[in-house]
Amino acid sequence: MRTLLLALAAFFSIHSLPAFCGVELVPWTGGATPALALKDLDGRTIRLADLKGKVVVVNFWATWCGPCVAEMPAMQQLRDKIGGARFDVLAVNYREGTPRINEFLKKRPLQLPIVRDADGAARTAWGVKVFPTSFVVDAEGRIRYSVQGDADWMSSKVESQIRDLLPKS
Repeated sequence: MRTLLLALAAFFSIHSLPAFCGVELVPWTGGATPALALKDLDGRTIRLADLKGKVVVVNFWATWCGPCVAEMPAMQQLRDKIGGARFDVLAVNYREGTPRINEFLKKRPLQLPIVRDADGAARTAWGVKVFPTSFVVDAEGRIRYSVQGDADWMSSKVESQIRDLLPKS
């Protein structure tokens, strides 16, 4: 069985899908937004509730997840393009230590806020089954969209969906 799994992993690493598979944001019908309070890489607690007033993409990812790594630069670009006081991306790393994440960031510098789901409880609470999985949370703290798999965060459709949620200033 282990040989079969290794062969499948090798096959898919060689014959992988394009970086962005065109997965779209899907309107959320899964109920209330779970609480989220996790420590960042400096040990400070970041709470989703503290970001109320902003549209926030909550992205569950891991350094070993190829599609996660592939979509992160586009998430950074989207944050840079429309960020500020009205939009942010919160990257929730799944069960990896701070040293490993910091090593990853040396090779791929990102300015996204990163928090650690050290025990996997956040993944469970949010119902995440695949990586990456992202949720778009509106300024009132309600999940409005979700996406399982990597998305093209710089597509005009995705940008428009997010801009439509931004609080009017």
